[in-house]
Amino acid sequence: MDKKNKTGTEQATMISIKGEIDIYSIGKFRELIEKKIATQAPQIILDCTELSYMDSTGMGVLIELRNKAKEMGQKIIMMNPRPNIKKLLNITGVDKIIDIIENPINQA
Repeated sequence: MDKKNKTGTEQATMISIKGEIDIYSIGKFRELIEKKIATQAPQIILDCTELSYMDSTGMGVLIELRNKAKEMGQKIIMMNPRPNIKKLLNITGVDKIIDIIENPINQA
C-alpha cells in the first residue's frame, strides 16, 4: 500500500490509496487514516482508484477505523474502488456501512 496526494479542506480530507492493503501494509494504512481522523474533517475520502487488492486484515481495520470515525462524528467514504474491491465490500456487507462513490465530492 502506498499513499499519495493527501489533500484536506474544512469539509473533507482525501487520501489516495495505491497498491495493496494486506497484513504487510496494514500498519501504514491504519496510521494514515488515524491521522486523518484526528484532523476532525467531517468526511474522510479514500480514493481507491489505484487500490488493487484488500485482504480480510484490511477489511477488519477499515471497519474498525470507520467505527472510530463515526464516534468522532466523521464519515469514511470510498471513492472509485475497482470491481474486485466492490465485490468484496458487497459480499461482506461493508458497503452497507461505508459509502461508496464513483466521483469525488468537495474536490480541493
